Amino acid sequence: MKYTYFDIETGPLPDAELLQMIKPFDAREVKLGNIKDPDKIAAKLKEKEVNHFADARDKAALSPLTGQVLAIGLLTGTDESCLAFDEAETLKAFWQEFRVSTNHFIGFNSNTFDLPFLIKRSWRHNVLVPLSVRDGRYWSKRFIDLRDTWQMGDRQASGSLDRICCHFGLEGKNGNGKDFARLFELDKELALDYLRNDLRMTRQVAERMNGGAEV
Repeated sequence: MKYTYFDIETGPLPDAELLQMIKPFDAREVKLGNIKDPDKIAAKLKEKEVNHFADARDKAALSPLTGQVLAIGLLTGTDESCLAFDEAETLKAFWQEFRVSTNHFIGFNSNTFDLPFLIKRSWRHNVLVPLSVRDGRYWSKRFIDLRDTWQMGDRQASGSLDRICCHFGLEGKNGNGKDFARLFELDKELALDYLRNDLRMTRQVAERMNGGAEV
């Protein structure tokens, strides 16, 4: 059995699109406490309005309604690639890779985050998703989620990819995923290095758990 390890990186939508998707700022929801001075009230409301958008932008990458796919990493044997085009083209390329391959695709938290995000963003762009991705209510058996493997049925079991690597004595992350979108704008290649490292971590964890060693 052969394997392709995959991981996605997401970022917030452009500000103009994001403004259309987030809940509008409502000054009536701001707690003013004992403030009576009109100028202080106005200043507080302005601060809260600015922070409202900033907070929404910080969390935007976690939802396909407010976020977008910036890059998808693929690792098969020694063949490592990063799909990082226009979002629609990136999605098309990923699904085409899945169509033409017979490999099992291994990710981390992929059944809960990566795959739903990819599919919902594909719907947004009218990109066709292979019917074989789903098997009725369930994911295709070609998808293996190492987080599910780690939890072994215990949905309360904690453990990020980085912490599990540490548990196994493996090298962990070389950055923070929260910074990916900003880094992607400033230094695309450095950002993709972070993605490639995540792919290698995923493969190492799979091999240690005997869930994805090459045969």
